[in-house]
Amino acid sequence: MSSSLLVWKVLWEEETALARPLCVDLDGTLISTDTLWECVLWMLRRRPWLLLIAPFWLLGGRASFKRRVAASVTLDPAALPYRTDLVEALKRIKTSGRKLVLATAADHAIADGIAQHLGLFDEVLASDGHANLKAGAKRERLAHAFGQSGFDYVGDSHADLSVFERATRGFLVGSSARVEALARNKGNVTIVSSRPSVLRALIKELRPHQWAKNGLVVLPVVLAPGIPTLELIGRALLAALAFSMCASAGYVWNDLLDIEADRAHHTKRNRPFASGALPVAFGPPLFLGLIALGFSLSLWALPASFSLMLLLYFAGTVGYSLYFKRILIVDVIVLAGLYTHRILAGGIATGIPISSWLMGFSLFLFLSLAFAKRYVELALHQGDEKIKNRDYYKVDLQMIGAMGPASGFLAALVWSLYVEMGSHASRYAEPIVLWLAVPVLLYWVTRIWILTGRGQMQDDPVRFALKDRVSLLCVLLIGLVTLLARFTPSWLIAFIAAA
Repeated sequence: MSSSLLVWKVLWEEETALARPLCVDLDGTLISTDTLWECVLWMLRRRPWLLLIAPFWLLGGRASFKRRVAASVTLDPAALPYRTDLVEALKRIKTSGRKLVLATAADHAIADGIAQHLGLFDEVLASDGHANLKAGAKRERLAHAFGQSGFDYVGDSHADLSVFERATRGFLVGSSARVEALARNKGNVTIVSSRPSVLRALIKELRPHQWAKNGLVVLPVVLAPGIPTLELIGRALLAALAFSMCASAGYVWNDLLDIEADRAHHTKRNRPFASGALPVAFGPPLFLGLIALGFSLSLWALPASFSLMLLLYFAGTVGYSLYFKRILIVDVIVLAGLYTHRILAGGIATGIPISSWLMGFSLFLFLSLAFAKRYVELALHQGDEKIKNRDYYKVDLQMIGAMGPASGFLAALVWSLYVEMGSHASRYAEPIVLWLAVPVLLYWVTRIWILTGRGQMQDDPVRFALKDRVSLLCVLLIGLVTLLARFTPSWLIAFIAAA
């Protein structure tokens, strides 16, 4: 039994408490998110035009605003992140015969739907379009309804502190350190659990480990002939940072739009917004701040044409989240294109021309990894129905498993043709050495797909490759081969000529 359930054990074993109703807050307490913001996200996904008129609903007051919002959406109670330990405790309390009350500032329509879904509450007290049942208003309403018997109350926020003043016993869950400090001054409040670090959840949402992908922006400088200047390196790093800010904004955008699908996924349910570790109210300002920072860096220090490339990249990520990821095959092509776009943008930022060979090689290689991502999702999918927010069925697994390795082998073919055509000869002392990279590349692609087929691949193959020692060793070997081809020692040139 968890530590929090040990605390809740008091609620179903203490005989003196059975005569008092147990009143439970909804937002942040019974669920780890806020239903009002969940409704706003629903409108953003399905009826975005309503967001243009929603601010005018506030003119009628907060309770009226909640009523208008609730009437405009269809919130699925089953898709919300419930506090499982609290729900388990409430189920046990229910069997003891104690009265359970859902007391919330959310609109009645939302609260009734959640109460009906759980089947635990005997009564629902909520905002009704006229009165906003929060803080003092909730305190007086509960005191009036249960004044003689008294009541116990479960809450989470600063607004609940005033309710504890009239409660016989109070329980604080998922609260901040500041609220806990204030609650300790009240002798009737038990602190059950604390809110996880918002800063940690914020960093997790930005996905800084994914910024390594933006090293592709620096690739043109690495592959350019000669030793790059500090100026070129600085511009490339600034370009990569700008891309990282926009990429993180894309993750925020995608997670807000996909929050319901993520909660139904076996691993994505742990993402900050989906789990409730990061309040969804943080999403819009975080998204706008990252966009502003990324484009400010671009406009300040890089060519205007790079800012255009950054804008196209951002439009591509937003388009992918809203539309392209739902279209068969187009989704993986867009993903591969976004990776290749980084390389092209890096060339524009530094003024280094990008060859069609590099573009073709990158497109096929990242197409293979995009197919691997879909393969993993399909392999983990239960049932034969279509994956949520995707246009793939379980029956497509075999075809994707064929197209993915083929795309990787095409990347190796492009590399081979690049070596054979000889248009690059001026860049290398001995171009034939580049052939040594082909077996390494073939080994890596084959290994990636064997691991994918075995179910040992994560849901993001690029992330896997960045952490996998064998993959990193393959990258190192290919880099060493490239350096050896560019700076081939004279004795090796003589040996190759003699052979």
